Amino acid sequence: MTSAAVHPRISVSVVSAMRWPVARTLDFLSGLGVGAISLTTARLGDPPDEVIDLVGGSGMKVASVGTGGASLIDDAQTTLGHLRPLIDAAVALNCPSAFTVSRPAPERMPTDEAFDRLVAMMGLANGYAIQSGVRLGVEHNSIANRELGFVSSLAAACELGVRADLGVVVELQNCWHERDLPRLFREHHERFLIVNVSDFKVGEDLKFNRRVPGDGSIPLEWLIGELLDAGYCGYFDIEFLGPAIEAEGYETAIARSVEWLAERLTRWGV
Repeated sequence: MTSAAVHPRISVSVVSAMRWPVARTLDFLSGLGVGAISLTTARLGDPPDEVIDLVGGSGMKVASVGTGGASLIDDAQTTLGHLRPLIDAAVALNCPSAFTVSRPAPERMPTDEAFDRLVAMMGLANGYAIQSGVRLGVEHNSIANRELGFVSSLAAACELGVRADLGVVVELQNCWHERDLPRLFREHHERFLIVNVSDFKVGEDLKFNRRVPGDGSIPLEWLIGELLDAGYCGYFDIEFLGPAIEAEGYETAIARSVEWLAERLTRWGV
């Protein structure tokens, strides 16, 4: 695959080469001709300065940077304290968006209560992000990963986005089975920070078990087409992990994914 074949709306998450150092991932993606990446604070390290410098020197754009970690529903100052390093990293990376998962609700707390508390506690952090020139958002996690959060559908993430004035990360792996997705795409596409693309084979374990686009059961072409028809104009971010990826090897899995997505975006005239 030549670099000329890489579509400019494709980014690749460094999570897709989980066991590689970030420097090796950047070198490999640059060699493929990929021009943008997404990052997590876990891969940035603490302090993040070395990786930020590496990314800056690579010439790669950063499409998004995300985090998990502490509870976001205790009080607004604590939420700001947790998200401030994420927002500061986005600024240092010249990245337009930063996102978080909700983290789980306390034991025996109803999800509605946790959701309402999250809406109430995000204001200070969102204000700080806006002042910093960063769009702050939330990612919906899989119900199989309840330990990551209680916002486990795209519909819920979009509702949260409206109520708390946040962006939304669309994780196709975690929403492809939802009903009424074309309507959600049409009504909320301007909030979408990035769209994460990977595949899944029905019948396999749900948790951390993704595949190269085109190798599984998800109607990815339909989903991407509906997103484009709705007016989404951001990055499609290749993000996967799991035993099938490890068995194939990062080089081949990422290259095949980039080629699959680039061929379709180019053919559709995007």
